[in-house]
Amino acid sequence: MRRRCRLIASCSPVRSPWLPSCYGLTVTEFLQNTACRLAAAGWPGLAAALGRLALLRRGGGAVAFHDVLDRLLAAGGVAAAERLCRSRLVVAADDRDALGRLAFLLLDAGRGAEAAACFGRLDRLDGAASADPEVLVKRHLDIERARIGETYCRWLNDVRVDTAYWSIVKDGVIYNDDVHAKNLSTSPFVRGRVSADGAMVLATLPAPQMAIDQECILVGGDDNYSHWLFRNMLKLSTLDHAGLLHRYPWLVNTDLRGYQLEYLQLLGHDPAQTIRVERNTVIRCSRLLVPALHVSTRAVMQGVEWLRGRMAAVSTPPAQAMRRLFLSRRDNGRRRLLNEEQLFGMLAPLGFERVVPGEMTVAAQIAAFSSARVIVAAHGAGLTNMVFTPPGAVIVEITSGAIEHMNLFRKLSLSTGHSVITIRSDDYAVPAAEVNVNSDYRVDALAVRRAVEQALVRAGA
Repeated sequence: MRRRCRLIASCSPVRSPWLPSCYGLTVTEFLQNTACRLAAAGWPGLAAALGRLALLRRGGGAVAFHDVLDRLLAAGGVAAAERLCRSRLVVAADDRDALGRLAFLLLDAGRGAEAAACFGRLDRLDGAASADPEVLVKRHLDIERARIGETYCRWLNDVRVDTAYWSIVKDGVIYNDDVHAKNLSTSPFVRGRVSADGAMVLATLPAPQMAIDQECILVGGDDNYSHWLFRNMLKLSTLDHAGLLHRYPWLVNTDLRGYQLEYLQLLGHDPAQTIRVERNTVIRCSRLLVPALHVSTRAVMQGVEWLRGRMAAVSTPPAQAMRRLFLSRRDNGRRRLLNEEQLFGMLAPLGFERVVPGEMTVAAQIAAFSSARVIVAAHGAGLTNMVFTPPGAVIVEITSGAIEHMNLFRKLSLSTGHSVITIRSDDYAVPAAEVNVNSDYRVDALAVRRAVEQALVRAGA
């Protein structure tokens, strides 16, 4: 009997036939299995104890650790899960799996300083940093106005600005949701270190690369045409209505694209009144005027009406808007419509013209869309130009099941006064297991033709 006990307590993966319910398992595997069952049965404390015992053994590796921890959390044993992580770190202080899981447990519990210390240890193990990340709480520039959907702006003094995502940091607070609204989790300075409720962020920010002492306006930058209009252009209406738009220099990226520079020109912005900053760095601003993003239907409507008015010189009067446009994505390397030629062949007899927004100047895009009565387009950034199409026009949006959740244009129609008919396709050029949001696809041309006929009736075209 003593020999059996020695075998059961051994750290080696000896298989133990003296345990009939787990015949063929190592002792470590048996302990892990039992811990998981106890966690699932609602005994997190006992499960944690067995889990710690299993993971202190040579056979308790990363897969087993995460398995036991996940079962504990599924059973609501957050405190037991934390104890399990700490027990693991007692015998393996540099265990990256335990450090990472503990850090996120602490972050989700609102214990930012402790979480930062754990992430700091991880960074030092990787040789990536010498200081712990900053603990930052997410806030709105003006939460009350944000709640009721108003447009607003705010002056901020002595702030740091992240030029990768255009978030603003001041006194332990990070302003993002109504500034640029990019997903901070993917920021190179955050790297996924965001609490489950999104309220707390841990950021490792470099020292400011430059200091800007003069008052300026945060305009920012974005690589995507659609994002540029929504995150950088519409919000400027707030400043224009307040008479502030051209009173101070604009803060933008150094690498603005051609269409972005054209928008600044069309808005009458003086290039000499521009402060250019490198992307993916941090700067310090003494006094910064920040217009809030337009998020609510009412705010977006205000921004759209303003932008239409500012672009009137290159637009077609609404009464003359009778064109039928088919938007092509042939200049794009992703989410292409594989049977575009077949589809256009069915639409051309109905009077549709093919345009490629990516190959046109901004002024030409505005002129084309402002003259349209019906638009057929595969989902893509070029369709954002619907903001220039007069109210009453009808959009036939072609999308795939992989991107149908991207409902920007359907939401935008609430502010622009358009009807949107959506045609979905699941006919891809790759096997189902390989489909992603950038997959090319085919559409049922007859279904689109029927939708277009319906659109023509709606638009009275």
